[in-house]
Amino acid sequence: MKKSLLTLIMALVMALACATSAFAEDLGYVNVERVFRSYPDIQTTMSVINLERQKAENEFNEKAPKLDDKGRRELGEKLSAQVDKKEASLLNPIREKIRKTIGQVAKAHGIANVVDASAVVFGGKDLTEEIIAAVAQGK
Repeated sequence: MKKSLLTLIMALVMALACATSAFAEDLGYVNVERVFRSYPDIQTTMSVINLERQKAENEFNEKAPKLDDKGRRELGEKLSAQVDKKEASLLNPIREKIRKTIGQVAKAHGIANVVDASAVVFGGKDLTEEIIAAVAQGK
């Protein structure tokens, strides 16, 4: 009885080890922040966003002294929404291109699952450099 139980436990351990290694081969990871920072012309895009924020801050500082608390709050919300809209219009296409490139590179390697590098403790294939190169080439 003990021998068959020990055999069963060993078989389960081996099956689990095989399943884990099969999953590890099917897992890729990417340092998304690094890819984003390496994106061509990201500095120009961030400068445009920072300029928009500065313009909004200047407008707020110019108009706020003439307003009551409610008016300042409404002006702040309006200007913040404008900056958020401009930021989204500039960054969302970049995020989408990076996401699409991640999918293409992963598919080329036969990888079905990709996570951010910060979530990986062990295993998987690092796709970061290849994705940076593909994004730079405009793929």
